Amino acid sequence: MSVKVAVRVRPFNNRELEMANHRCCVEMQGPVTILLEPSSNQPRPFTFDYSFWSHDGFEANEEGVSVKVGEESSYADQEDVYNCLGKQVLDNAWSGYHCCLFAYG
Repeated sequence: MSVKVAVRVRPFNNRELEMANHRCCVEMQGPVTILLEPSSNQPRPFTFDYSFWSHDGFEANEEGVSVKVGEESSYADQEDVYNCLGKQVLDNAWSGYHCCLFAYG
């Protein structure tokens, strides 16, 4: 496994939800994350190994875990992220390779 770069968009927090005129300025199309600048309305695309959409398309189950809503949801849950990134890191670590997982945000 070489270096992999992934980005994940989270849901709005309470502070963001309370702001007037809040809107999501991020879109994702496969591995491409697109930032929409409010001032210029110019899309700025960035390509990563993985782009995970976790902003909406989910609901909390009885245990408080976020799960996809509907077949068409593009919501990436913890299992999706683990299957794409975490499993490979653990497999390499168990094989004796040096591994590092860095998460920010």
